[in-house]
Amino acid sequence: MLNQKSQESYWNGNIPWITVKDFNGKYVSTTTDSITLEGLKHSSANLTEDQDILISARGTVGKVLMVGAGYTFNQSIYCLRADRSVLVPDYLFYWLEKNVSLVKQGTHGSVFETITKDTFDHLTIDLPDIEEQKKIAHKLSMFDRKINLNEQINDNLLETCKTNLHQLINEKEYEVTQIGNLDLIVSDHVANGSFKSLKDSVKYFDEPNFAIFLRNIDLKNRLDGNLKYIDKTSYNFLKKSHLFGGEVVISNVADVGSVHRVPRLKHPMVVGNNQIFIRSKNQSMNDYLFIFFNSKWGQHAIHSITSGSAQQKFNKTDFKKLNIPIPTDNWVDNHISPFLKMTDLNKAETRLLKRIKSSLLNKYF
Repeated sequence: MLNQKSQESYWNGNIPWITVKDFNGKYVSTTTDSITLEGLKHSSANLTEDQDILISARGTVGKVLMVGAGYTFNQSIYCLRADRSVLVPDYLFYWLEKNVSLVKQGTHGSVFETITKDTFDHLTIDLPDIEEQKKIAHKLSMFDRKINLNEQINDNLLETCKTNLHQLINEKEYEVTQIGNLDLIVSDHVANGSFKSLKDSVKYFDEPNFAIFLRNIDLKNRLDGNLKYIDKTSYNFLKKSHLFGGEVVISNVADVGSVHRVPRLKHPMVVGNNQIFIRSKNQSMNDYLFIFFNSKWGQHAIHSITSGSAQQKFNKTDFKKLNIPIPTDNWVDNHISPFLKMTDLNKAETRLLKRIKSSLLNKYF
């Protein structure tokens, strides 16, 4: 096991090292960490083969991922390899995705949910003939391929925005302004009372109710499948945290500096705790701040006001004192906003594809 990174010769090699935070959708494009051949030799992990399926076994239990050959993974993950004479790997992936509740029924653990190898001994899978499995898997895979393509396009669009920002900084075509001097609303998760009253007053639901409690956005700015919903009473209680789409949300406790752009959804939304949000009447400013705080300059600014030994954090007051570059004229409208509008369209299409895929999963399984 590679439980820590004190041995530098084990890390930052050419072998992708998957952890639960890399589970976003069916496929993995990049991993946060990688290990060396030396690290692999000193771990209990093995390399994956093509179309192996990984399933998270601790903490966030039951997330599934399909990988190609040459990956490895930590001890919080199990690898499933289909006997292709009777089972199509893609079919197994979708069966697990749909029937994650059955996997969780086998979990145990007082602190974290966990699954063990024994969990899989008690699972019974619906298994049509190979040709029928292939048909079902093919139809569902078409949706995931398009979803994955949209996400790759969005990654490229964001990189283009960052490249444009880099050129702006290098050419010094900006003015330096304190955030507090901009026409912005900078707020955090403030309710009509103390944090204790917040916990006592807000009711959360796993199924759609009224408003989305917006804490579940992954590092690629995608809503995950474990959204929390609140009722109308809770939404009104959290009136200082209402979101309307386009705002910039930044984690200011623990996962400090994680930056998100709020999507426009049919449900009302509220920001979660341990986050601040920025709203400008000028959407171009929202767009610019999202790209800036995702850049190396924005991250450096955030970490310059971050402190804490046990838990990293920064406060809203210090954040509003940050000096940041602001471009002049219509620079954002030409170099940032058009690309973000394209990402919004792709994300809207992705949400629709996921809804259609979900209905097909219900039909087939």
